[in-house]
Amino acid sequence: MLGLNTNLAEARLKICKECPLYSTRLGGICNPRLYLNPDNGDVSTEKKDGYVKGCACRLSAKTSVVSERCVAGKW
Repeated sequence: MLGLNTNLAEARLKICKECPLYSTRLGGICNPRLYLNPDNGDVSTEKKDGYVKGCACRLSAKTSVVSERCVAGKW
C-alpha cells in the first residue's frame, strides 16, 4: 500500500487529538498558529526557544504515511 498503514494512522491520530496543537479545522490539522514546548506541554501563540510550530498538515493524510514524523516528537 505504498507506505500506508491504517492501524498506525488510527494510533497516531488518537495522539494528535489529545495534543494542544490539534485543530478540528479542515477535518483535523496541526495548528500552524500555535507553538508547543514538547518538554512541558506549554503552548504559545508566539515563537519561543525550545518550542515547535504546528506543521499545518492534514492529519488524516500525514498519520497514514509510515515515514512521516510528528513535529513535536509525539510519534
